[in-house]
Amino acid sequence: MTTHTTTTTWLRTTELCRELGLHRNTIHNLVKAGVFIDGMHRRKINPQSRVGRFLYNRDACLFALGRA
Repeated sequence: MTTHTTTTTWLRTTELCRELGLHRNTIHNLVKAGVFIDGMHRRKINPQSRVGRFLYNRDACLFALGRA
């Protein structure tokens, strides 16, 4: 019997920008265009906060951009 465990790497916006080589505005434009979807590609750090600070799923973002 084989057990597979998956770990998801969540990155802050600045970390994702560095990893993907994209500007923060480009990430925002990808969200507005529907490429990065809330709940799948990104999650709010504090859902109760009015400030939009997010964590991004690195692998899901790479897949959405065709880099996986």
